[in-house]
Order: sequence, then structure tokens, then C-alpha cells
Amino acid sequence: MRHFGFRIGDFGLNDKTKIRNPQSTIRNEAGFTLLEVMVAVAIMSMVLVTLLGLKNRTMQDVALADHITTATMLAKRKMVDTISIGTRPTPPVEDDGDFTGEENFKDYAWKRSVSKIPVIGTAYVTEIRIAVLWKEGTRQEMVELVDYE
Repeated sequence: MRHFGFRIGDFGLNDKTKIRNPQSTIRNEAGFTLLEVMVAVAIMSMVLVTLLGLKNRTMQDVALADHITTATMLAKRKMVDTISIGTRPTPPVEDDGDFTGEENFKDYAWKRSVSKIPVIGTAYVTEIRIAVLWKEGTRQEMVELVDYE
């Protein structure tokens, strides 16, 4: 093989001999190639994007669970108020309202329905339905409690 008029053999080298600079800090040690590093970065970025999406979804689920818990507590409280002796409405009743008097629950509203369901002959069962509603983004969410007496 000839390079610039010289043959490699003229310097006592063959094609497989490695030429090294003794003053260089770079050694022929095992390491990662640029392609390997780029593939590792691509895999890490995909994992990171997936984990961020999972974190966001988890935060939404926690917020929804908190709203459901609050709405259930409010519905139970409204049910107790409805069933309480002396305040029970005479069926049929349908009314609604909100919790504006309470700062923590201003985003919630309620609906109440009291009706008679005939059973046998002149006997009947009173059905009381309490629904607590709130907005979850663009969706209307609801928790409903039903009691039969």
C-alpha cells in the first residue's frame, strides 16, 4: 500500500500496526460509541416521557378521588338532614341547591328526590335520592345516595 510515495513497509510497519502518539491522553480502552450513547439517550427519553404521563394521570386520579370523597360526605350529610325527624319532606318532592354558604364546598351542588313506590295494595316504600354534583374539567360528575324506608 502506498501513501504519498512512501510504502508503510518503509517504516517497519504493516497494515495492522496501530500508530500511537505517546503524549496523547487518549488510550485505546474499551468505551461507548456515539451510536450507543445516542440509543441510550433515546431510550431514557422515552422512559422519562412515559413516567411524566403516568405522574400526571396519577395526580388527576387523586384529585378525582378527593372530589368523590367530599361529594359522598356532603351527600351523606344531606341525607341525614332529609331523614331527620321533623324535617322529612312529604313525597313527591324534587328540589336542588348548592353549598354556597360553605367556602370549601362552593363548587358542589345537590339534588334531592323523595317519592313513594307502591309495594302491595296500599302499602308503599319511600325512596329518598340525594345526588351531589360537581364539574371535573368539562365533565359533570355525580355521587348519588339512595335510601328506602
